[in-house]
Amino acid sequence: MLCVTLQSYNAPCQTTTGGVSDIWVYDPADFNWTQDATTKSYTAVAQRVGAETGKMYQLKFERKEAEFKFKQSKNGCSIKYEFDVDARLPNLSQELTNYLSSLDSAGCCCGLGLVIRLNSGKIFVIGEKYVNSNTIPYFEVVMQDSEGSSGRNFEGFNGATVKFKGEYSRMANEFTGDVAVIEAFQ
Repeated sequence: MLCVTLQSYNAPCQTTTGGVSDIWVYDPADFNWTQDATTKSYTAVAQRVGAETGKMYQLKFERKEAEFKFKQSKNGCSIKYEFDVDARLPNLSQELTNYLSSLDSAGCCCGLGLVIRLNSGKIFVIGEKYVNSNTIPYFEVVMQDSEGSSGRNFEGFNGATVKFKGEYSRMANEFTGDVAVIEAFQ
């Protein structure tokens, strides 16, 4: 006879989701993030005095076609995180050319900041420059290794896969504030 003792779960069941819901691009010099001393997560963001634009630009991409990846490596006590954010933008066009040119210019000038909201609802920030009104160690996100295609046939993908890359000495910080705060800067 087989005897089994079962233990019930205390946690409520909920769906598990992957993928990226939204991506915003911003100038790191335009924003100051407030970091909680205990949790180390960001709790608020404000436009800095004298900010050039003070805007966050939402990246419109094909649904279910974006991913946020990281890779951690260690050399002695030196730790490095590499971030990749990939999103598919439909339709090769002049509008896409202008958009990619703007991202190239911004990345070369001051680096890019990214706010990434996952389908789970968690929001991550990379490329930030000011935290609690202090300049943090330099971190640059650039658009790199993007690629596109007209598609081989009528069903083939016509558009570009835009890739953002960055290196940092720590994992991305989570923003625990409401997404409405980010949306207000659009």
